[in-house]
Order: sequence, then structure tokens, then C-alpha cells
Amino acid sequence: MHKIRAANINQTIFKAYDIRGKYPDEINEDAAYRIARAFARYVALSNHEHKTLTIVIGTDARPSSPALKKAFIDGLLHEGANIIDGGLTTTPMHYFAVNYARADGGAMITASHMPLPTNGFKLSRKGAVPIGSESGLAEIKNDALRGVFISPEREGRIEPHNFLGAYADFYEQKFSDLKESVVSFVADPSNGMAGLILPAVLERFSRWNVSYLHGEVDMTFQHHEADPLKTETMADVQEAVLKGRAAFGVSFDGDGDRIGFIDDNGDVVSTDAIAMLLAERYVREGDAAVFDVNVSRAVRETIESLGGRALEDRVGHSFIKARMKKERAVFGGEHSGHYYFKDFFYADSAIFALFSLIALLQEKRAEFSTLVKQLLRYHKSPEINFNVFDTDEALDGIAAHFHGERISYLDGIKIEHWDSFPPSEQWWFVLRPSNTENLLRLNIEAATEGLLEQKKKLIEELLRPFLL
Repeated sequence: MHKIRAANINQTIFKAYDIRGKYPDEINEDAAYRIARAFARYVALSNHEHKTLTIVIGTDARPSSPALKKAFIDGLLHEGANIIDGGLTTTPMHYFAVNYARADGGAMITASHMPLPTNGFKLSRKGAVPIGSESGLAEIKNDALRGVFISPEREGRIEPHNFLGAYADFYEQKFSDLKESVVSFVADPSNGMAGLILPAVLERFSRWNVSYLHGEVDMTFQHHEADPLKTETMADVQEAVLKGRAAFGVSFDGDGDRIGFIDDNGDVVSTDAIAMLLAERYVREGDAAVFDVNVSRAVRETIESLGGRALEDRVGHSFIKARMKKERAVFGGEHSGHYYFKDFFYADSAIFALFSLIALLQEKRAEFSTLVKQLLRYHKSPEINFNVFDTDEALDGIAAHFHGERISYLDGIKIEHWDSFPPSEQWWFVLRPSNTENLLRLNIEAATEGLLEQKKKLIEELLRPFLL
């Protein structure tokens, strides 16, 4: 065995559910090579048949992705793994490819919606089961940091494969009942990877009239940030929906796993409302559905009204997917616009969410805005970010103030002042550290608008001593 004599890896690139940093200062080819070798060794631990590993690799179109991909492939080859090179892809199509190829694992080189020069890796095991901090990423990190690897007896081989046709087949078969539907909508890939994949899938549905905005792949994101959670990024879609009298509009994030919706009135539809609509489509008596700590109280109530089991978990795809698989949940939703489906390998897919909403609209024979209006009953603030000098100290200070309340430490702190209280006193909030940035994020909801503003000001005042 020998030790890789490369520069030390910046440990901050290892996040809660992926690996991410600025290229080349924080994440570079040396780090990619060592992470790949450590990743292959970790995946091999579950290879009880001792067969040659097969790993699917995909990338987004960031300028740094080819260099990181080459280094990552070298690391896999030097561990004796065979590689299926899926080329440029969205993250959901990468998950599909891992399952379609029945591979032992996958590596997607992407930093999602993050601006340049950031890049990173999303790693998964067989079945595209994500590898996060509590499911193998810590072990991969420690192995990569040591950099001690055994010289291989044989190197693996590379096989390129285009999965796009099979991916389009999957949607055509899964949603065959929509092929005769007539629908008109606006789609904004946000210059991200959905611009490469979405048209090839939607052309199978010839009666759909789709108007594209910013469809060319350009991950410098010159038109707007590729983050539909920031409602200002969907202004072009809102205008196009109204101008074209479309039924709705959608906007994708950089790697195509998140989606935002605009209704027929040109209004942004909250991610909570989308989660409720998707729950209505998929949840039946006794089914489990998983959601993160940030979603509206109304999401839980909707799932329970359908006879489902409403299960709360931590923010992040690795946590939601693991819980879904454990509980065999039919659906999962996050405040960030990630939507997960049992019928999509317990993974998140913006395109699957799009098809599911179209199916629901066809079934209901109602306008989007009409369906959404029936769901809105509480008042919720957009997510608020705070730069603090010490996240733990700030959380401890807030928790101490609310020591008499119902408190959860599942993900940051969550205070719920709701059950057994009249509507005029019902409210809750979550304050949690970001898994990807050095911030505290606040989500807060109340039964009345006045109470929401009152409690939001209280939290802001309590955080003031901890702000940078």
C-alpha cells in the first residue's frame, strides 16, 4: 500500500449529505481522486459476492466538472471498479441510471444551484441510496483524509452509456394515461441541466404545448440564479404564464432535482401547497409520507386527513430518503422544493413532480389556482437567514428562552405552540444551521398574520446579540 502525497483535503467540503466546495481552492482534482478511492472502498464493504464493482458517474456542465470527473474516474479505476459513464445529466436521471444499470453505486458531480466556482459530489450506494454524514460519508471522509490506499491488482474499465432514451421511456410508460391530454405550460430550466433532459422527455407527449425559457445549458446562470425557492428567480415564468395564458409554469434548479410552480394567475405556489397536492395524489389509508421540519403544519394535517401516517424528519435528501425507505413511504416533501416518490426509487425528481401535478390537474379538471386556494389556511414567513458568530451558542440562547415550551432537537431547534391552544395563539418555528452554508435558517408559521409578525420580531430580537 502507499500514501497519496497530495495536499491536505479541506475538511469543510464534507457536508451533511454531500461534498461541496469552491473549485479549486476547497475542492480539486487531488481531493476528487482520494474521495473516489475512499468511496469505492466503502461501497465494496457491502459487496458480499466480491464481484467487480460497477459505478455510474454523471456530471453537470460546470466548467470544473470535466477535470473533477477525470480525477474521480482515475480513483475508481485504481480501485479496480468498472465505470459506466453517463455523461451530462440531471441528478434525478443519474439516480435512474444507477437503478437501471443495477450498479453498485453512483457519483454525481454537481453543486446544484450554487454559483460558480462551487462544485461537488453526491454519492450513492446500490439503488441510488444516498450516502450522507450518518450513512457512510464520515467513513469516506476519514479514509480520504488518511490517503493510504492499496495498489490495485487490476484496473477497472470505462463504458460510456447514454441513458436518455431509457429515461424518456420510463416517463412515457409511467404516465401513459397523459399522452392524450392537452396541456399548455411554461418551463424554465434556468440554464441548468434540465434544459438538456426535459425536452427529450416531453417530446414523447406530443399534445403538450410547452414554451421554454432559458433552456440553453449555461451554468454561469446569467439570466437568474437557478434556485426556485427564491421566488424572485421565477419572475420571467410569471410574466410568460400571463402573457401566454398558460395553465401554469415551472422553474428548475441547476441539477434538475428541485422545482417551483407558478399557477394560472401568475402567482408563485408555495412548496407546502405543492406537497399537499402531491400527497393528495399518492397517499391512501395507512400509507406513510415523510416531510422535513420546515414544512407547514397544513402538510401534516393533509396527510392525516387522507388516512396517512405523517412522519417528520431532518432537512436533506439523505435523511428523507432513508426514512422513506425504512417506512416504505409513498411520498416525501421538503420545503426547499424537493419531492420524493416511492415510484421513483424513493428519490427526488422535479420531472416526476411535474408529471404528477399534471395528472392531478387532469383528474380534478380544475384550474391550478383553484386547487391551491383551497389549501391555504395558515400564515408562514419565507425562510429568513441569519449570519451569527456561533450557531451553537445562538441555538442554546433561543432554547433557553423557550424552556417551558414543547421543543424538539431533531434538526436545530423546533418550538411548537400549537396543540391545545386557540387559533389566536397557535404558532411554531424552526431555527437550524444550514447544511450547506454558514447560516442559521428560520422558518416560522402562525394561525394568524398578526401573531406571525409578532413572533417573527421576537425571534429576530432574541438573535440580535448573536449576529455578526
